[in-house]
Amino acid sequence: MAPAFFRIPSRYLPVVLRTLVFLYAFNLFSYVTADPDLWGHIKFGEEIWNLGALPETNSYSYTAPDHPWINHEWLAEILFFAIYNFTGSTGLLAFKLAVGLFIIHLLSSLYLKRERNIYIYTLYFFLIIPVMAPGFMTRPHLMTFLGLAILIYMLYEFFDGNRRPLVWSPLLFLLWTNLHGGVVAGIGIYGLVTGIEWVRCSFTQGESHHKKLVACFALSCLAMLIHPEGIRLWVFLYETLSLPREITEWNPVPIFSTHLWEFKLLCVLFVVALMRRTPKRIWEIAIILVAVVYGFKHQRHTVLTMIVMTPFVPLQLAALTRNWDMEGFFNRLSACFHKVLLIILSLFAGILLYDGIRKYHETDYQILVAAPRYPVYAAQFMTANGMGGNMLVPFDWGEYIIWKFPGSKVAVDGRFRTAYPEDVIRKGLAFSAGGKEWKALLEEYPTEIVLARKSDGTYRDLETNPNWVKIYEDPKSMIFVRKESPPGPLLQKHYNKELIQVDTPPPFVFPG
Repeated sequence: MAPAFFRIPSRYLPVVLRTLVFLYAFNLFSYVTADPDLWGHIKFGEEIWNLGALPETNSYSYTAPDHPWINHEWLAEILFFAIYNFTGSTGLLAFKLAVGLFIIHLLSSLYLKRERNIYIYTLYFFLIIPVMAPGFMTRPHLMTFLGLAILIYMLYEFFDGNRRPLVWSPLLFLLWTNLHGGVVAGIGIYGLVTGIEWVRCSFTQGESHHKKLVACFALSCLAMLIHPEGIRLWVFLYETLSLPREITEWNPVPIFSTHLWEFKLLCVLFVVALMRRTPKRIWEIAIILVAVVYGFKHQRHTVLTMIVMTPFVPLQLAALTRNWDMEGFFNRLSACFHKVLLIILSLFAGILLYDGIRKYHETDYQILVAAPRYPVYAAQFMTANGMGGNMLVPFDWGEYIIWKFPGSKVAVDGRFRTAYPEDVIRKGLAFSAGGKEWKALLEEYPTEIVLARKSDGTYRDLETNPNWVKIYEDPKSMIFVRKESPPGPLLQKHYNKELIQVDTPPPFVFPG
């Protein structure tokens, strides 16, 4: 028999498994690819900082230059600009990772304060982290993930008897309102909890905690009015949140596929927990049901669903397995088994750590501008030939072009309804999709250059259009310019084969 020295003491196992959870989060949250809107967030943050005010209209567009720009994430953009200005894209990666790990810490604390079953904890977090990971791009919506995690922590502390953290909720909502428009999810959850408890306590003698809850909620609502846009922000959110968005992350979760299978399994586990005959808080069930509905409705909301679900489901699963005596079973296993398990856990931890660091090291700890995703070669060609003007590009390339060509303007970009009217958005999507209105932006607005994505297919229509001339092509994109008579300098260079062709590869780290 192997010596007892190789046994893992039960008091150390929670530390080992919790470390594995955090290493797993570190690995999966280590996305290094640039988000399509990151260029814009930094540039807009710089502009706001230099102006000392929010721009009122969409000066980066030639299709909607006078359209009001409702910037609901201005404070996050200033934060991104400040981090980038002092630490480059490395600092943004570190900030994103820190936010993700802090959220895992908050959710872990909620569980471990109330339950000791480390096996359920590990299993559960190994299921939610892959669901959450795709949302951890460097974007202002990180602030909504963080804000919701803090709010959920405050609410559970409040109902478990610690009333003090909730007093800070008005400050949380003041910051959250200026960081990201996802604050509506937070105030919706907060309002649902407050309303349910106010009704319940009104019919229950001897309970008065709802008075403090109502007061904190009311102050939080008032704090949300402190925003540079004032009431205009809330009118905009009210009018636009229910409108459809032709963007992948806003699509519903497909039911009959393996995509997001962890999310679906966790929803099944929630139903199992719901069916158990155990005392349950009405508000707790209500907010999870709402979160599950929105999680299935829009893929981007699955992260929020995981945050709301976490304080409830693993506790119920731990209670369901309490009679299994897993800790006693583990301690009765042989020392040889403990030795093998220790080796396996150590190897797994090492692999997670190594793989996470490798992802950063491959890009020199900077954000990657991936050539398969962004028109880096086309942008290099345009820069070398001094191109600029009014550019029609796919909306998810818009803010990249705004950064690369500050003297030019775009037809539409990722700010979407915050800066563009519905008519321009519809026509921009039709151009990319090849719909009936695919030529509308070309004909109705003074478009000078078209940067087309080959996967969209519209380039085939442009190739046969007599009013446009193709001057560049690579595996990802094509560039067209409007035909003129007589030809302008750019077209003349094209006809004379004098355009500069760059042989050296462009930089693939941010900003590209």
